[in-house]
Amino acid sequence: MTEEEPDKYVSSNELLARFIFYKSYLRQDLSVRPDAFIPHPWPDLSVTRHLSLSDTEIWKIGQAVQPSKPLLGRADFQAVIAQQLNLRVVADPVPGNPNHANIKDWPIGKPRQKSIAQEIAATVGKALKAPVDLA
Repeated sequence: MTEEEPDKYVSSNELLARFIFYKSYLRQDLSVRPDAFIPHPWPDLSVTRHLSLSDTEIWKIGQAVQPSKPLLGRADFQAVIAQQLNLRVVADPVPGNPNHANIKDWPIGKPRQKSIAQEIAATVGKALKAPVDLA
């Protein structure tokens, strides 16, 4: 593990949220498909740390991520899941989301990434459905 600046450190017990905007990422029973966790074609997977946020605040951040698309849900999982798969979770605050983080060190190539994504999806189980009253 490489050293990060102290403010970049994400604890292994922190909860992370992966926002879901595509119906193809969810099964009918709201279980999350592995594709929701594949960063390809980008090098990193974008997530939001729950750190000091209420559930409503997390949903509002998710809604702002891609305002042109409806937020369908989110998949929550602990940072340790990614860390156990030899990935790093690094804080990367962005305007409007000081709790933004990136999951880094993915292998190159979608097939290798899918294998890791399958393991993450198996730990998540079902997504939380986005509330309809987020306005």
